[in-house]
Amino acid sequence: MNALHCLKALLLFIALFHLIFGFGLMFSIDFQKTAISIYGGTLDWSTANIYFTRIIGSFAFVLGSLAWMASRNPMRYKVIIIGFIEFFILRNINRHLFADELYSTFNVSQMMNVMTSVFFGLQAFLLAYLLWCASRKEAGNLD
Repeated sequence: MNALHCLKALLLFIALFHLIFGFGLMFSIDFQKTAISIYGGTLDWSTANIYFTRIIGSFAFVLGSLAWMASRNPMRYKVIIIGFIEFFILRNINRHLFADELYSTFNVSQMMNVMTSVFFGLQAFLLAYLLWCASRKEAGNLD
């Protein structure tokens, strides 16, 4: 399997993950509660927090749609892939820069924070590496 096929598969995974989680967070309080508990956190289930979780779901759903589009033709939608790389990196920076808030507000453990960072950091690395490989191959085919 070449880099372009691997890039498409990774983007498809990212798309499905974000579409499913986004939809669930937008429309199901039970899904919200399950997702937060899998994530290792706790949350006061006030109306405000439910509403804000729905907004996060909307954002995730849009990310899933963008990843789906990019998975169809990654070389045409490089900017979307670069956006995901940036998002995953910034997400990880924020997780550690504001770790005390994450731990105290959501009761997320340090281990879960590290595991989540590894998960999204690996995706950022793979997206960058596979995009680089596929771009090099595409540039070689143009000569």
